[in-house]
Amino acid sequence: MSFLQARFLLGSPHPPSAQWPLWHSILFQPGEVMMAFPLTMNPATATGAQHPRHDRVRAQVLGDAAPGGHEWATLQWVTAEVARLLHLPVVTPGSEVGYLVPDRTLTLAEAARLGIQDSDDLLGGVVPHAFVGTKIISHGLVNEGATAPAGWQHALGHCMSPVTLPGYSAFSMDDALLAWELLAVDGPVRLKLPEGIGGHGQASVRDAAHLRSLLTQLAPASLHFAGVVLEREVQHPRTLSVGVVTCGRLEIAYCGIQHTVQDAQGNAVYGGSSLQVVRGGLETLLDAPLTLEQRRAVEQARGYEEAVTLAYPTWFASRRNYDAIIGEDLHGRPCSGILEQSWRVGGATPAELVALAAFAAEPELRAVQAGSVERRTLDPVPDDAQAYYAGVDPVQGPITKYRWLRPGWTDGH
Repeated sequence: MSFLQARFLLGSPHPPSAQWPLWHSILFQPGEVMMAFPLTMNPATATGAQHPRHDRVRAQVLGDAAPGGHEWATLQWVTAEVARLLHLPVVTPGSEVGYLVPDRTLTLAEAARLGIQDSDDLLGGVVPHAFVGTKIISHGLVNEGATAPAGWQHALGHCMSPVTLPGYSAFSMDDALLAWELLAVDGPVRLKLPEGIGGHGQASVRDAAHLRSLLTQLAPASLHFAGVVLEREVQHPRTLSVGVVTCGRLEIAYCGIQHTVQDAQGNAVYGGSSLQVVRGGLETLLDAPLTLEQRRAVEQARGYEEAVTLAYPTWFASRRNYDAIIGEDLHGRPCSGILEQSWRVGGATPAELVALAAFAAEPELRAVQAGSVERRTLDPVPDDAQAYYAGVDPVQGPITKYRWLRPGWTDGH
């Protein structure tokens, strides 16, 4: 029986010494979810993340994450990590009280049923309509007469245009075909399902017939209620991550790069994130030594949030993550913009949590580097990393996930 060993320094990126938490090594078999914790922690400096309101933590599966799959297992692990960060116990699913860790963005109606009043009550977000939590709001409709769901704010698309790529959202076959026709004049077009995550639910559209074929594969109700996104396809793309997370008494902000890997079908999917993290919010992040590309991405994320708040002032979130793409159009001209938001637990959450733990342990710490890695194989993890999933997902096959923490701030490259 083969075993994997992971070692992880929690609380400070500095070398181990008497004043830093000790290394804690755990042996685990592939397929198990591994949790690690420091052998020692200074009580005087380890209370920064404690929650002023809640006395327990609970997970809530509302989406399609099936028990036994990597997403379900990761949510349970994240919930346990949040509980450890807040120094609180985890309660069984179904409990009506406690700090909530849901697997997707909640609607206001769902939040009310679950006892969520504001962003201090959950790791995630709450929106007035389900579609507001998806990438469908990143673009406007093809015209004012286009099909739209109840609650759609037509002015939002115009406000989003300075911080997103050229694109349209559509809720009917005719509107989608018109959107493709308008976009195809300037180059290739990408079709996206609003709730697709990690690179899934996307396709490059060859022509109108191909688009029609792709759309006919969707359930009519899905197109009508969830819609689709058609967007300018970027050449030589790179994706940055910008985010803000508040948990207990701590707030962090970050900017970093996303990585991709190939899944079993050869598709490019999410492979992890490498983040530059600061204590504080977006304004603090903008004071950090960002590159021009990073600064543009942070400002675009801030503009995206401001536009959403104008259109839907009742939304709130404690975890706000934005994917910003950088590349060129078909003619070689630079282009960039926010692709989508994530107001829920996501692929970068393990990295966010280890950064929060570092800041909780060391009040004087101002910046760290943190990352999460996802591999579509069962591989040993590096000695300076901590695995949080290693197993065979029933649908996606073998997957290994781990996170890491390193000192300070690099020059952004």
